[in-house]
Amino acid sequence: MILLIGTNPLPNFVVAEYFLQNNRQLQKIWLIHSEKNTLQSGTSTQAENLERLLKERWGNHGNLQFPLEKISLTDVSDARAIKNEIKEKMINKMNNFSGFHFNYTGGTKSMSTHVYWMLKEIKNRGERSFSYLDARNYRLVKDDQGVIADDLRINVTISFENLITLHGFERCNKDGETDFMGASKKFQEFINSNTNDNIGDGHFLEVYIAGVLDSKIKNKIKNIEIFQNWKIKKPGWRTDFELDVILLHGYHLTGISCTISADKKTCKMKGFEIIHRTKQIGGDEARAVLVTGSNANQKRILQQELLYDTGGERNILVLGKDDLKTGIFVSEIENFMFGT
Repeated sequence: MILLIGTNPLPNFVVAEYFLQNNRQLQKIWLIHSEKNTLQSGTSTQAENLERLLKERWGNHGNLQFPLEKISLTDVSDARAIKNEIKEKMINKMNNFSGFHFNYTGGTKSMSTHVYWMLKEIKNRGERSFSYLDARNYRLVKDDQGVIADDLRINVTISFENLITLHGFERCNKDGETDFMGASKKFQEFINSNTNDNIGDGHFLEVYIAGVLDSKIKNKIKNIEIFQNWKIKKPGWRTDFELDVILLHGYHLTGISCTISADKKTCKMKGFEIIHRTKQIGGDEARAVLVTGSNANQKRILQQELLYDTGGERNILVLGKDDLKTGIFVSEIENFMFGT
């Protein structure tokens, strides 16, 4: 199997995991990545992180060979360089193969285009097949067969710790005790008050949201995990960032940021941050939820501006105080995540 490694290795993990689950005869995985130099940033670290995770999960596969084959490209924008290096470093070494599968989801457009056509044209390398990951609909699509796997979130799972490690992050805090009853009391005070002042720092809101979602959604949806209050950073970073509430459905991430504030500037900054952070960890298809103390009109304007400013179609959901009062926030989040 041949994979293209871009800045987000999650799609590569999903594809590799699916084929390893369904093909015990898989012997070799090639990881094609960009080399770090003056022309481009490299993705060798992403390839190494992916290899480490696959070895942890599939080291006893039997047929799969470790270390995985890693192919570096010196200029991913130069068609001639790509073709020469793919031929020299990979195709010339494929003589004994009974066949190969190429998934062209990752990498740059020029990488996927030129590698695809090179592999399409080679002769005498056994059976060939090609696929891409339809990330928006969580499906795997083969060129000659159409959809071969619907909703990969059902069978492809990853722990949140492994997900952040795959992207080079680490957790820098530990789980603490949560007082859901105390948070519920504060929550009732908050939604019944005409002001958002004198309620405290708002930590109660994330405790309450996580607790309610855990009780309402977790037993309804297969392969969903809910976490709260993870502080994350990359080695060498001076500062960390915090995800208030995390929903992980198989491998698909939804991050929730909570604030009792109704101040537009404060809420908008939090909206930008949760969108950015979820994408860093979960890729372009990750989703973000912003829970605020805004009224209905403020919420509507905030939602529109965040969508416009980030160019997103459905990557952000803003909830306000009215959603919290009526309890509709649970179904809103559920619909946002699952389209039910």
